[in-house]
Amino acid sequence: MSTHTVFRAYRYQLLPLDRNETKDLYHDLSAEEIVARKNQFFAEALTHLPKVNHKRVEVNISIEEVQQDFFRIQLAPSRPLTRETADSRREKVENWPHIEAYILNKPDDQILIIQERVTAFANTDTVANIVLRGTRGALDKIGLSLQIEPLFNEAYFWGLVSQYSNRITWIEFEFITPNMANISKTLATTLKNLGKKTNAVREQLALRSDPSSSLDIDQSNETIQGLVKYTSEGAGDIRLKIKGIRKKFQTSTSRREVHLSGIEITSDANEIVEIIRAALQ
Repeated sequence: MSTHTVFRAYRYQLLPLDRNETKDLYHDLSAEEIVARKNQFFAEALTHLPKVNHKRVEVNISIEEVQQDFFRIQLAPSRPLTRETADSRREKVENWPHIEAYILNKPDDQILIIQERVTAFANTDTVANIVLRGTRGALDKIGLSLQIEPLFNEAYFWGLVSQYSNRITWIEFEFITPNMANISKTLATTLKNLGKKTNAVREQLALRSDPSSSLDIDQSNETIQGLVKYTSEGAGDIRLKIKGIRKKFQTSTSRREVHLSGIEITSDANEIVEIIRAALQ
C-alpha cells in the first residue's frame, strides 16, 4: 500500500492587464515595471486567501512562506458528518478534512501543486479557482491577470494522433499568451507576438478538415510540435474530435502528478522544492 500523497501539478502565469497601455495607470507603474515585479505582487496578493469562501461553504485557509518564494497553503472546508447515536438519533458532527498546496513563486518557476483528497474537494481545480478568486482583487488593482492551467503529458496527445490516424477532423489549441521565456521558446514567433500585440491573455487556434477528410498531423511540423510542447507545460489545453466518436478528447485529462510521502512533506523546504522540480522535468 502506497504511503504517498498525490498532488496535481499546475503552472500559473502573471500577465499585465494592459500590455500596450502607454499611460501609467497602476500606481504610476508602466506595464514593463509591473511585469518585472509580478512575483512580488503575487506574493502580496496571496495574503488575501484566508478571507475566501467556496459556494457558501466555510473554508479555513492558512498560508505561510516556508522559505523565500515558496509558500504552503492549508485548506480545510466544513464538511459536517451525520452519525447515529446509541439511542437511534441522528446528529451532525463537525468535520474539516484538510489538504495542502504548495506554490513556487519565482519568475521562471511558477508552479502550484494541490493535494488530491475528494473528501475535502471533489477536484483540485476547485482549489486552483480559490487561488484565482482570492488573489483577483489585489492583482486587478496592480494591473495583473492570473492564469492557471494544469500540466499534462505531451505523449498523451501524440498517442491519440497515432491511434486515430486519418480520423482526426478537428483540433483546437487554447493557450495563454506567453510571458515565460523558459517554456515558450518552442512557440512560433507569430503566435507569441499575436497575443502581445492585441493585448490578449488567451488565444485559440482551431484546425478543421472537411467532414469527408481528416487532418494531417505530423510531429515533424514545428508549429504543431511547438504548440503541443508549450501547452503541455501548463500553458493551455488541446481538444480533439475523432471521426466516429461522439465525445471530444481533451489533453488536460492526462494531468501530471507529484507524489510526496509523509516524511517528504515534513522535510526541509529545499528538499520539497527539489522533489517538485524533479517530478515535473
